[in-house]
Amino acid sequence: METSARNAPWEKLLDGRFDSTHPGRTLWRLFDDQRGKVFAAVTLYIIKQTPASLLPLAVGMIVDALTTGGAGALRRILWIAGGYFLLLLQNPFVHTSFVRLMSGSLRHMQFNLRSALIERLQQLSIAFYEEKQSSALQTKILRDVDAIDGLCRHLMHTGLNGLLVITYVTIIALVKQPLLALYFLVTVPAGVALLKLFDRRFKAQYQAMRIETEQMNARVGEMLQMLPVTRAHGLESIETRDVRSVFERIRDRGMQVDTLTEFFASSSWFTFMLFQLACLVFSAWLVVHHRISVGDAVMYHTYFGMLIGAVQQFLSVFPALAQGADAVHSLGEVLEAEPVERNEGKPLAPVPLRGEIVFENVDFSYPRGREVALREISLHIKPGETVAFVGESGAGKSTLVNLAIGFRQPAAGRVLLDGCDLRELDLRSYRRQIGVVPQTTLLFDGTLRENVTYGLDTIADDALWKILADANLAEFVHRLPRGLDTPLGESGAQLSGGQRQRLAIARALVRNPRLVILDEATSALDTESERLVQAALVRLTQGRTTLIVAHRFSTIRHAQRIVVLHGGKIVETGTQDELMARQGQFYQLAQLQSGHGPAGSGGPPERVVQ
Repeated sequence: METSARNAPWEKLLDGRFDSTHPGRTLWRLFDDQRGKVFAAVTLYIIKQTPASLLPLAVGMIVDALTTGGAGALRRILWIAGGYFLLLLQNPFVHTSFVRLMSGSLRHMQFNLRSALIERLQQLSIAFYEEKQSSALQTKILRDVDAIDGLCRHLMHTGLNGLLVITYVTIIALVKQPLLALYFLVTVPAGVALLKLFDRRFKAQYQAMRIETEQMNARVGEMLQMLPVTRAHGLESIETRDVRSVFERIRDRGMQVDTLTEFFASSSWFTFMLFQLACLVFSAWLVVHHRISVGDAVMYHTYFGMLIGAVQQFLSVFPALAQGADAVHSLGEVLEAEPVERNEGKPLAPVPLRGEIVFENVDFSYPRGREVALREISLHIKPGETVAFVGESGAGKSTLVNLAIGFRQPAAGRVLLDGCDLRELDLRSYRRQIGVVPQTTLLFDGTLRENVTYGLDTIADDALWKILADANLAEFVHRLPRGLDTPLGESGAQLSGGQRQRLAIARALVRNPRLVILDEATSALDTESERLVQAALVRLTQGRTTLIVAHRFSTIRHAQRIVVLHGGKIVETGTQDELMARQGQFYQLAQLQSGHGPAGSGGPPERVVQ
């Protein structure tokens, strides 16, 4: 069931508000649709903090009442205490309202940001994922969004309180003693100077810490995936040593960050304690020269202590600010990444597909200086035709199929679907009408029913059992303790390789596809599993356009045409008998696979593909 977030493109969720080159501006824009709540929360914060901000003023007034004495001293003190009590009375209610508004705004920002990341990840090209590890991307969605949320909370609590105290202190000092107000304001430049001194170091350390964390998460994820291989080869100690070295790097980096943060904190504390000592001496000098009263001296000293605390609060936000800014840069690697598969506004693919695919002089090259993968590919696949692609590893078979799915775009030429250029179509509407059976079936931690019907509405059990029968899976499912509702475990750990492949075939069948892609669908199966899968594949491909990528020639026995690729070019096409008779590239591959070695090394060629 789709949520509203999935129905809206990420551009609409953030509405062009994300700009990693300007983190501060981006943080402000993230709350555009919550601006009213933010302003209301700030107003409530000012009201709820009034008792704390006016306490020194009340104390000073009470001290003055005590020092002057007189018959009305006690009455003045009671009036001051009564007024202060009324200020205190509103705090619990206003504070609760402030927290609800602020928390609602922050949670909504988190929701928008994470939803935009997920939407963007669904749109990015396959090439993006070849350069980014899934664990690192997961870190961005979880840790980096939390870092931005933490920064906003710091600003809303610590930063806002510091700003409020500075404002109160400045106004009261200007009204009662402008000379002291000027002295108070000296602390602000001192705080700015400290920030400038540590700014670059904080940014560098938090960026390095974030990269180390992403690498740690990626390495741990890799270790968990490799556990069967590690245990099978007795490499536990080596793997543990390698992962521990990653932990050591992040430990050392964390120590550097902690040391820098605490040195910054202690430096600011030392600086401002000197200011506070000087303020105490200065206010005492003013009392001695009868410039201010004792109560005013107590008030000013208390306010200056609050001012020092406020500036230090501002400075304590700075490490979080550096971390949050780096998190914005990190999220920019996803939200501003190119290329993006853009489908909005494009015409839908024909329904139903006829299944005609035409490659017109297609070239394709991988980025970063890799060799050309495909050159001058021209091929016409008729509706309902089964075409197999064979060749040595790296010949371009999988690349050709990825072009047919629309995962990649040709550097030159066109790929046509039923006469329409794939680049001009909404590829989502096209892919909903195809079925893909990969070499490795990807399953999630759900029931068998949920894995087969993934992404579709509820399907009647009778129809589902028929599909399972066509996939040669019904007998196995009947034996399961909970049938269709049996949990499969993480990645389908309870299924064999053959069972997983037949489940992938059932997942394709349930969509009634017009185009079927088989990518090495039986390459890792034993003979009996392959027999069951092959029988299921025959039912899956009947009457449908089928593209088969194969290393094992037993998977192409029903192909109507075979396309032989070598070095990114089509070197041969024809039926199996025609290609064997030519004794060309296909013949040599067949000889190698049958165990006869290169052509000419032995007796007559054996017919490998039955």
